[in-house]
Amino acid sequence: MTERRPRPSVDAALAMIEDAVTPLGIESIEAGDALGRISAGPAIAELDVPRFMASAMDGFAVRSADVLAATRENPVDLLLGGALPAGGEAGSLLAGHAVPISTGARLPQGADAILVREFGEVVGACLRVRRPIEAFRNVRARGEDMARGGELIGAGHLITPDTIGALAACGIERIAVRRMPRLVLVSSGSELAADRAGLSDQAKAIDCNAPMILAAARSLGLPVRFLGRMADTPEAVGQMLDTAFVPGDADILISTGGVSVGDFDLVRSGLEARGVRIHFHGVQMRPGKPLLFAELPDGRPYFGLPGNPVAALVAFRFFVMAAVRRMLGLAREVGAPVSADAEPREGTTLFLRGRRVPDPEGRVRIDTSLDQRSHVLSSVVHADHWLRVSPDAPRFLAYPKLPLL
Repeated sequence: MTERRPRPSVDAALAMIEDAVTPLGIESIEAGDALGRISAGPAIAELDVPRFMASAMDGFAVRSADVLAATRENPVDLLLGGALPAGGEAGSLLAGHAVPISTGARLPQGADAILVREFGEVVGACLRVRRPIEAFRNVRARGEDMARGGELIGAGHLITPDTIGALAACGIERIAVRRMPRLVLVSSGSELAADRAGLSDQAKAIDCNAPMILAAARSLGLPVRFLGRMADTPEAVGQMLDTAFVPGDADILISTGGVSVGDFDLVRSGLEARGVRIHFHGVQMRPGKPLLFAELPDGRPYFGLPGNPVAALVAFRFFVMAAVRRMLGLAREVGAPVSADAEPREGTTLFLRGRRVPDPEGRVRIDTSLDQRSHVLSSVVHADHWLRVSPDAPRFLAYPKLPLL
């Protein structure tokens, strides 16, 4: 086994990951299928939105010049035409005329303002107007939302339902996105059982890391495959690593457990026997200090997550996700400065389970009174944030509990 280097800080470890990982390729897909994907370049509007001058509300389309002199004492009467619904043929509006119009309907040629329905008085075949209305009042100008040829979104944009709606409105039918990273996961530990049925031995424990990490990946739309559990023997570890290393099957390889310093922690030696480059093994943080990050001979990243559940979750949430973001062409995630009653630790970054609570001074405050031990998963269930407590400024940064793209 090669000599271990000093453990890097959290920021140094993140920088190593970002330096070792490169963005994935680009694919063109139907815009309607792009939910949860990351744009790889600008999306350019094919249409003006709105495509024409349209009414911003239900009312009456008028020529503003016709009602310039209208007052309560000296109203102006305009001859009413037929109602104009959204999608109807607009036609033209003659001087001295008005037409009822629906929200979103195209203005007739000659009309330049909309009188709100409650301000108009219908008297016989006329609309009586008792106040002037300026040009373009209550009117949606052509292209005011998005002009044809304009950039709707740039690279690195998360496609959400509203984005898909805007793409459709702009006539954008296909969009270039980054390919989603494919993950492969392995659990390490002779003590692990898949479920209660496998607990015949009193020394066994249910593998909670695998379903937890699989669920975290799937919540982001990341393709992930579970290869199984490997016993703590050199043969089992080697066989599973050989299976995981098959080229072209995954972009990120992850194992949980087997990366500490015990006699049965065999992942590092198995990696080194296969020519894998260890970038770091151990980070100046808690929980998750034994985290291992390596690079396969073909350049793919390998993460050895600690076996304790909370440590594994922190390692995935902040370090595997750093690689995912890099592959998607995204910048490093930035936490929100908050106040907290946590105690910084010299030389170590802490990731604490926290809950957002009211603050008398109106600031965002994170309560960290939950159980912070690395094997206690139940306290994560009741948290809504992770609080990063750094030995240096900024001291306290809050992150959503669930990873975000």
